[in-house]
Amino acid sequence: MNLACIPAYNEESTIQDVVKKTLPHVDKVIVCDDGSTDNTAKLAKEAGAIVISQNNEGYGAAISTLFEQARKENAQIMVTLDGDGQHNPDQIPLLINAITTHNVDVVIGSRFLDDKTSAPGYRKTGIKIITSASNYGTNFKVTDSQSGFRAYSKDAIDAIHPTEQGMSVSTEILLKISNKGLSVAEVPIIVSYEGDTSEQHSVSHGVSVLVNTIKYVSIKHPLQFYGIPGIVLLIAGIIMGGIFLDAYLNAQKIFYGSLLASIMSFLLGAILVVTSILLFSMANLIRDRN
Repeated sequence: MNLACIPAYNEESTIQDVVKKTLPHVDKVIVCDDGSTDNTAKLAKEAGAIVISQNNEGYGAAISTLFEQARKENAQIMVTLDGDGQHNPDQIPLLINAITTHNVDVVIGSRFLDDKTSAPGYRKTGIKIITSASNYGTNFKVTDSQSGFRAYSKDAIDAIHPTEQGMSVSTEILLKISNKGLSVAEVPIIVSYEGDTSEQHSVSHGVSVLVNTIKYVSIKHPLQFYGIPGIVLLIAGIIMGGIFLDAYLNAQKIFYGSLLASIMSFLLGAILVVTSILLFSMANLIRDRN
């Protein structure tokens, strides 16, 4: 069974059209209504979708609910797409075919694969920054880590259990894909930005996602992220401490600035090094248990 899963929040102007255009390409359409205050749930059901309603818990929570439902339905392939009409349901076969033909676990619909995106410049730049950080954490080379238009094989559906409640779930899923050794491919898609004027919202959202992406990356690579800066700070603290002692012993001068900088640098460096070791040990322990 192939499922299309749509997280939706206050999408009454588009959800019916999205559901109707999606139905011909899959066996079932499931909409997770994330506490909408409009008629999203009612219109989705009228259009032929199965609707799961929950409180306003966030995009990531809706995605997690859809993964759970896909496992209950014993789905062979799950396609996720947004309910705002930006994704074209007629491109669903592109993602499904990539899984069935090339035996790939996860397929991402990329806005940037053919570099013909109509995304606003600020959005394109922000996504590329986040994608670069995500690629560092996963060792993937995807071009659009934040795309919500994806297809998952049964192995991926069974293996991935998202916990992030916000928009950073896209990055979290990529890290889980990497940790589980699943394969990833991309196909080019076209996204409609007609009527999209949410620049201010997109900037704040982008900063939030980037911060969370860095958080996930730092946990995945603690030695590089915390250990290297920590060692640099330790060395700097030792050097500044040497300068202070040299001035005090040879010239009887007390450079309080050098002393304070030495102490602060050494302490911060020590904290970062210890943090990197602890996170590295915890990450390896979790991997061994999995």
